[in-house]
Amino acid sequence: MSSLFKSKTTFDPIYSLLNADEDKERDELTQRWKDNKLQELSFIGVVGGLLANVLTSTNSWPDVLQNGRSTPWVVRSCWFCGIIFALASVLTAASQSIRLHRMSCRPDANASIRGLLGIKSLKSNGEKIPRRAQVWIWQMGVLYLMISVLFMIIGMLALVWAAVGGQNWWNGQAQLAITFSVAAAVVAGLFVWEQVNLFAWDESSEGSSVRLS
Repeated sequence: MSSLFKSKTTFDPIYSLLNADEDKERDELTQRWKDNKLQELSFIGVVGGLLANVLTSTNSWPDVLQNGRSTPWVVRSCWFCGIIFALASVLTAASQSIRLHRMSCRPDANASIRGLLGIKSLKSNGEKIPRRAQVWIWQMGVLYLMISVLFMIIGMLALVWAAVGGQNWWNGQAQLAITFSVAAAVVAGLFVWEQVNLFAWDESSEGSSVRLS
């Protein structure tokens, strides 16, 4: 989750739009940040709604527990927590989108957005820095989504392993639990690898030529 708050994709863009040399450049960077953020929030709202719909339909999933056993409280707790965070992501995306749209109606829209995002540094050179709270706030929608997915997966793991037990434990339920756990571990490993490499570009190599042999 630390990739959500990487300086290169969160802090640095805001710092650039706050400290561009000319007013025109600051306005262009601010407009670009606003447009991209609105698209991001729209995507978060759609995904959050779909995820909440999936979690609310868990009662209709095939029951892997035998002998009519009720679903363990851990599973139900995880799924209900997942619903809360999915709905929180939708609400956050909606409220932030409305905030940006309303600020855009002002004559000094871009300046107002910069005033929201930044604050004057204590240095005497007039530098402005992003508000730390703002850097976090504008990533909360994605953070809620990731936590919701995490709760959903934990609940599924708890459910499939709750069905394993008894004297003859190596049965179809145990095979299902192991298969699902391995698949979840592979997906988690690939996701971590993807996140690390997605935010690990080298800016010093930009524009350098690559020789193909």
